[in-house]
Amino acid sequence: MEKQSSRRDLPVHIIKKNDDTSDLQFWQEKTPQERIDAVEFLRRQYYSLCGSTAIPQITQIIQLRVHHT
Repeated sequence: MEKQSSRRDLPVHIIKKNDDTSDLQFWQEKTPQERIDAVEFLRRQYYSLCGSTAIPQITQIIQLRVHHT
């Protein structure tokens, strides 16, 4: 069973309000799994704040793209 992400597991970085570069760099340094975990954490927070007791599952779709050179 996978460990559920918690807010304590996420690092805190203080950046300037209009500094999109730091935000983009922060997320680019994360692994795909860390990005998914962060989105899942935010989803759970959103549904909890809306008063929902059941959180809908996300359908996972993987699409392969062929790159022609």
